[in-house]
Amino acid sequence: MKNLHKSVMINEIISFLPLTRSINIIDATFGGGGYTKTILEKFNVNQLLAIDRDPISKIFAKEIESKFSNFTLINDKFSRIEEIVNNSKFKDKKFDIILFDIGTSSNQIDNAQRGFSFNKSGPLDMRMGASDKNAYDIINNYEEKNLADIIYQYGEERYSRVIAKEIVKKRKIKFISDTIELSNIIKKCLPKKNNQLKNKTHPATKTFQAIRIYVNDELSELKTSLEKTLKILNKDGLILVVSFQSLEDRIVKDFFNHNSGKRWRSSRHYPELPDKLATQLKIITKKPILPSASEILENPRSRSAKLRVAQKI
Repeated sequence: MKNLHKSVMINEIISFLPLTRSINIIDATFGGGGYTKTILEKFNVNQLLAIDRDPISKIFAKEIESKFSNFTLINDKFSRIEEIVNNSKFKDKKFDIILFDIGTSSNQIDNAQRGFSFNKSGPLDMRMGASDKNAYDIINNYEEKNLADIIYQYGEERYSRVIAKEIVKKRKIKFISDTIELSNIIKKCLPKKNNQLKNKTHPATKTFQAIRIYVNDELSELKTSLEKTLKILNKDGLILVVSFQSLEDRIVKDFFNHNSGKRWRSSRHYPELPDKLATQLKIITKKPILPSASEILENPRSRSAKLRVAQKI
């Protein structure tokens, strides 16, 4: 299987890694292995533990396993990051770097049979790994209000009610089973100005994002995993997180703020509140690092990426 994924902001990420000492690393979202391979080649790595819930990650790990004896891949959810460490040869180890690249990889999106793409015909699936939900069941069986709430909450789609209503209308005639079929239904629900070719964002983007996030419980997975990193990170160790949409970035930003003693607002309409959590992190990136113009030109999927970094104190 060809590896189609390009790791985002890899130069920016490795600029934070120490060159002068041996380090233990967790790549919590292995994907196609781009970060892992670069880090193993360029740094003095004692042990690198990679985690990925998608079974196809095993395919891309084979080449790395053949070259590096200090590399281990565990096929599991990163929300179990602490349990994975404690139930493996890494028990009682602490890590110097924990890296996250949140969202879907090109290997998932570009494989039509996975059902992630609104541009390619395929079955409505969207599962990244083992899940008790899939996109077909949600689209064809969920009540209209529930469906609209999912599209609005996880996709921030302002036309969620209109889209949900049209989906329910169409599925009464025939079950919706194909990604292009769903994409076309959504496209017709948005005003014409939103469907113009000059608009860079496809009309189905937010709805597909919402369904994917819900199917894989992605936001809860991220929250849980971030909390557990603090227990397995060395003093002065770094958490690096690349996110691709506002809901993910907000979770990362809030986690960093709440654990750094930084004053924060639950809403811009309320005064700043002191945080009662113990100060465990120092924020390294006051503002998120964005990809360069040249990287966006070379890899358009990187355009929405944001990198945030914090250090355990």
